[in-house]
Parts: sequence; C-alpha cells; structure tokens
Amino acid sequence: MLLRLVFLKFIIVAQLLLVAEFSSAQEWKMPLATDKKHFQTSLALRFAREVKQSTKGRVSIRVYPAGKLFKGEQIFGAVSSDLVPIGARLMSALARDSLLLQVDALPFLAKSYLDAFNLYKVSKPQIEEMLAIKGVKLLYAIPWPAQGLYSVTSLTTLAQLKGLKFRPYNELTAAFGERLGLFPVIMPVDKLVKSLKKKKIDLLFGSTLLAGQLPLRGYFNYWYDIKAWRPKEMVVVNLQQWRSLSEEDRLLVMSVAKKVESRGWVESKQAAEQARLSLSNQGIEVAFLPSEMQGKIESIGHSLVRQWLDKIGDPGRYLLERYNRR
Repeated sequence: MLLRLVFLKFIIVAQLLLVAEFSSAQEWKMPLATDKKHFQTSLALRFAREVKQSTKGRVSIRVYPAGKLFKGEQIFGAVSSDLVPIGARLMSALARDSLLLQVDALPFLAKSYLDAFNLYKVSKPQIEEMLAIKGVKLLYAIPWPAQGLYSVTSLTTLAQLKGLKFRPYNELTAAFGERLGLFPVIMPVDKLVKSLKKKKIDLLFGSTLLAGQLPLRGYFNYWYDIKAWRPKEMVVVNLQQWRSLSEEDRLLVMSVAKKVESRGWVESKQAAEQARLSLSNQGIEVAFLPSEMQGKIESIGHSLVRQWLDKIGDPGRYLLERYNRR
C-alpha cells in the first residue's frame, strides 16, 4: 500500500512537471519580407531550427517568408506592438523611427564588408539602446550585398544621369538620386516589373541579388558596381516576450543568434559573388563607372552623410568619430 502511494505521488509530480514545461513553452511567429529562396530567409529558418533544438522546444519559432503574415513595412510595428513576438526588417527603412537606423545606408560610408562590419560594431550599442526605447531587442543583423546601379544604357559621364527615371526605395535613395539629377518615380515593388515593361524606369539602385528576385533580363543591360552601401536586415524580438523567457533560454537564444549572425556575414558575401556571375549569365554586363564619374558620385554621397550629421547631431558625430578611428 505504501509503495502504491509513493508511486502515485511520483506520477502526479511527473505530470505536474510535464504540464508546467508545456505551459511555459513559447511559440513565436516570425514574419519576413524576403522569399523562400533568399539567403536571409534560409538563415532565419536556421535560427528558428537551432533555437528550438538548443532550448529543447521551450522556444519554438515558425517562420513566415515573403510577407505572408505581415508585409515588410508592417513587420517592425507588429513586433514593437506585440502583434507578433519576433520579425525581420531592413534597418535603414526605419529612419522615421530614428535617424540612427539610417547609418548603414549612408552612401559610400562603408565600401567593403570589413568597413560594414566595423560600422556595425561601433553603432550597435547605440542602436540597441534606441531599439529598447521602441520596445524591441536586437538579436542579430546581416548585411545585404553592396548596392549598385542597374542601367538601360552605358554610363560614362555624370551629365548622362540628368532626367533619367529611377525608383527610390527609401528617403536616402530618393535624396541621393535627386542630387544625381535623376527623376524619381514612386511605386510599390509589386508594380515595378509592369513599369519596366512600359519603359518607365531607366535606372535602379540594387544589389546583384535583385536580378534573382525580379525578371530584370531584357530591361537592363548593365549593372555598375559602385559599392554604394550595404544595408542590414535585422531580427528583433518584442522586449516583453524576451523578458518572459527564463535567463537560461535568453542565453541560449543569444548564443544561436551570434552563430547565425557570424555565418550570415559570410553567406552574404558568397551570395553576392554567386549573383554577380548569374548577372553575366543573364546577359547583364557587370561593369565599373569611369573613375572620374565614380569620384563625383561619391562626393555627392558624402554630402548626404554631412546632411545626416547635421540632422542627427552629436550621437551621429560620436558614432562616426569612433568608426573613423578604427
């Protein structure tokens, strides 16, 4: 009889522990703007998979690519307002939330992956503080390949750019294009292909990966490697959701995030090189601008950096001082 009571108590305790573990499990939905084939999506899937493994299922993340759950421009707001616990968003697209988030899209500030990584290191503490005010925590950030210039025609002088039509995709590209003498044509990305068919666009800012996402063959004949900027995709989690995790699980999730981030910087460079070869195979010539024209464009880009500094003030100046001392 005593053994039976001990056994029953053991069963009850085990069931209670099982229920407690099940009830404390976190199931997070993670919206992305990138499609299934994109390297950023592959990394997010890897992050979700490894988080579940390392936390033994206590944190489970389901990834929703291609804007299926929330569109790209909605994701950050959805996370900060706790409509979803976690999501990915292009950092520089959030300039209206803070000018600080524009730093990695400032023209010609970081012209290599090493420069981009150094800029990330010196800006990360300030960015984390700003994001916390918005109610989110930065988990990891991975750059897109360098932005170049798709063109219908061969470019040799700055004067050729005057009046050419382009599609800006944020405030900085709009300002940059206008200073180059370009004429902005505002449209959502889902209207872009239709506009290309109607020859409403002469130029596009974009990385080599863009030709893999949109059917650019037949519309553009050149891609100029101007190395304008390397914007980052960041993954953020709602602060309340983050704090609801145990300290052990927070450490495990951050450990996975660091590994994925390190791998992501390598994969971004690899993706850029593969896409560069793909452009040539599609009949789009990969070229460089004449040095004089490149220099003039960079000078215009630097004027936007100075304008950014005038707007943001001391936080931006201190950031760039640390970056330039690297």
